[in-house]
Amino acid sequence: MTKRLMAALLVLFSPLAWSQQSIELELAKQWLSIIDTGAYAQSWQQADPLFQTQLSQQRWVETLQGIRAPLGQVISRSEFSSGNYSSLPGAPDGEYVVLQYQTQFQNKISSTEILTLSKKSGQWLTVGYFIK
Repeated sequence: MTKRLMAALLVLFSPLAWSQQSIELELAKQWLSIIDTGAYAQSWQQADPLFQTQLSQQRWVETLQGIRAPLGQVISRSEFSSGNYSSLPGAPDGEYVVLQYQTQFQNKISSTEILTLSKKSGQWLTVGYFIK
């Protein structure tokens, strides 16, 4: 009977976990699309307050203009890794999702984008974005 109960719980709660992950992925895609259009100031405005306290909007815009703009348009982007964490180095404990994308830009054939989301403010918002 225990196995049946476990199976039933897995079936019952799997859609909820998938739905939650889908929300995070959709929010990540929306935020990345803002970056893709060059609306860097808007991406800062839609980031988590923790992100905003780490660097000013002007500094964020300047950084992306120097790093992201030269890469050109996104040709393709596919998620290849995601993980849920309760703590990250240099950040307060909380709910985090780290997503990694294999991205091909117009001027760079292969790169990895790493996007970190936090639910500290009550909704999933960006707290980190890196390109390797």
